[in-house]
Amino acid sequence: MLPEPGGVFRSGAAVSESRTVTADTVILGGGVAALWTANVLKSAGQSVVVLTNSPLGAGQSLAAQGVIHGGLKYAVGGKLTDSSEELADMPARWLAAIRGEGPVDLSGAKLLCDHQLMWSLPNVISKTVGFFGSKAVRGRSSGVPRGDYPPVFDTPAYKGKLFRIDEPVVDPVSIIRELAKGVAEETRLIDWDKNAALEVNDGKITSIKLTENNGILVTLQAGQFLLAAGAGNGELLTQMGITEPAMQRRPLHQIIVRKKGLPDFYSVCVGTGPKPPMVSTTHLDSQGRTIWYIGGDIAEQAGVARSKEEQIEAAKALFAKLLPWIDLTGADWFTWRGDRAEAHTGTGDRPPGAYLKRIHNVLIAWPTKLALAPNLADQVLAQCSTAESRDIIRLDLPSPCPGTPPWDLP
Repeated sequence: MLPEPGGVFRSGAAVSESRTVTADTVILGGGVAALWTANVLKSAGQSVVVLTNSPLGAGQSLAAQGVIHGGLKYAVGGKLTDSSEELADMPARWLAAIRGEGPVDLSGAKLLCDHQLMWSLPNVISKTVGFFGSKAVRGRSSGVPRGDYPPVFDTPAYKGKLFRIDEPVVDPVSIIRELAKGVAEETRLIDWDKNAALEVNDGKITSIKLTENNGILVTLQAGQFLLAAGAGNGELLTQMGITEPAMQRRPLHQIIVRKKGLPDFYSVCVGTGPKPPMVSTTHLDSQGRTIWYIGGDIAEQAGVARSKEEQIEAAKALFAKLLPWIDLTGADWFTWRGDRAEAHTGTGDRPPGAYLKRIHNVLIAWPTKLALAPNLADQVLAQCSTAESRDIIRLDLPSPCPGTPPWDLP
């Protein structure tokens, strides 16, 4: 629980002295959006402080499948939507960062696969072929010859069609690690109950009070404060008395399949409905074991309503129906529940792009999707005033540890 807005902060430690420091931008949050933006602002010459009250990437970022969407998944009906157009440039932006180009250096991160496969069910072949042959997606996808089918689909039992889409898949664990490296000296762990408090006046953050390990009380001021804490934005906005923008949560119930010898499976299934029945990615857990991480329609509305046991049974039934030739005997099955925190749309639908709004000296942000982190950072940079100082602000507070992805949780 955050202290009351404008309230006097007290910590358990005796305060021996105090000091005031001023940053160009203070960022609240520790996920991909917060860290990517911090790297961009630092590269632009800003003095940045990143404060998080949880492990880096905990929640949405490390629970992402790592797909850097270019929008084609949202355009299978043959019409490029606002969502697909917002995403169109993101694969190139991420791949540039992985090459070490631009303001964000992800050259040490792991690119799991440079593409995904879209695979059709037999009863939607004509629809799928027609879509991928349309002018709307020409140059962004290509058919896969039968002789080049990967192991998952290399069987006469598969009667559909495969299409390659140039939408890469990254490893969220290494992405968080590399983003954190770029702003390691600027990033600190806080505890709202023990050593940190917002000072708010009339919808503005006047400062953040911090008690350092050495007992010194720091008044942290900034030209702007960026709220990029995902679901944590909700409580921060409440503490500030801000009701608009509001936050919405869209829950997920993802499936994790672990079995020795599983082949790579980076794909989107094209079915008869507006959402893919299954979206799959492949990862290694902390012990080097291969897992399939499954999202898509099965992880959404109906899946959210199911218990863990019911969701696992539904997933087994879906694999038996769509991929009956895959032997998952002896596999370990798990599920992960979480929320996607986003700007409130009024309909409950996903916002079309990254969201940013300024209220006085506060920037309120939700990236909407992992892939849109570069777009959000661009918007924040455009909103920021000229940098006053390139100096690193030193705070005697602990550095946060990386979080744990869903497939390594107990």
